[in-house]
Amino acid sequence: MMIRHLKIFIAVHDELNMTAAANKLFMTQPSVSQAIKELENYYGVVLFERLSRKLYVTESGEKLYQYASHIIKLFDEVEDSLKEDKLQKKLKIGANYTVGVSLIHKYIEKFKRLYPNSDIMVSVNKSSILMEMLRRNELDIALIEEIENKLDLIQEVFYSDRIIIVAHPKHHLFSKKEVTAYDIVNEHLLLREKGAGVRDLFEIRMNEIGLFFKPYWESTSTTALINAAKNKIGIAVLPFQLIKEHIALGSLKELKVKNIDFSRKLTIVYHKNKLLTSAMHDFIKICHEV
Repeated sequence: MMIRHLKIFIAVHDELNMTAAANKLFMTQPSVSQAIKELENYYGVVLFERLSRKLYVTESGEKLYQYASHIIKLFDEVEDSLKEDKLQKKLKIGANYTVGVSLIHKYIEKFKRLYPNSDIMVSVNKSSILMEMLRRNELDIALIEEIENKLDLIQEVFYSDRIIIVAHPKHHLFSKKEVTAYDIVNEHLLLREKGAGVRDLFEIRMNEIGLFFKPYWESTSTTALINAAKNKIGIAVLPFQLIKEHIALGSLKELKVKNIDFSRKLTIVYHKNKLLTSAMHDFIKICHEV
């Protein structure tokens, strides 16, 4: 199959309409339909279901889209990749909220000393989204918590971190001699949304000991959860790096939970097929050293 076929397939996937994809590519609709048919014949799969004049992407179509997006982005990079000096000045980094708020500025500052004219783009988001951006080659590197069983992604541990449970210093649980996970799940839990690393780790650890819970508050904003805990609305589960200053000031206090480990590793992640330039290697080295 030619690169042309993959570009047409991506356009149809994005538009879910043959005519709209044809207009986007300055092609005729029959030519687009023929290219999709050739792809389906070549791989022996159905890429789109055609129901009531609408297109629906099949499971095979979604799988091809992941590969096609990455292949096209790599193809588009070829010219720049052959011009190392030009590519060295560009770096697209993804960071989870912990890294994006408290760590990444140190890495960028040191990187800028090596590459003063570098063009750095940072996307701060939850890890599940950043991994998809890596697969679509929209990022060069992502700095996120440790991941499991992702054969298309390579990861290197660069930082030890932990999540903690915090509450207003006058919360009634601080009067207990020992606080257990069973005490925690019966409280008003203030949590990040599903897909956020801190939420997923907390859920895994609780499920491992047979405990399940329903959040009282769920938010994409760490600040909202911090303020809710300060105002005695509940107990918040957050990364230590993002809450340590509030603990030092005494506005929040850590609840020590008996016999449960909330430690985690932060990792540098990139796609296994990613071409790592010398600038990217230098950035990875900085993450390990700083």
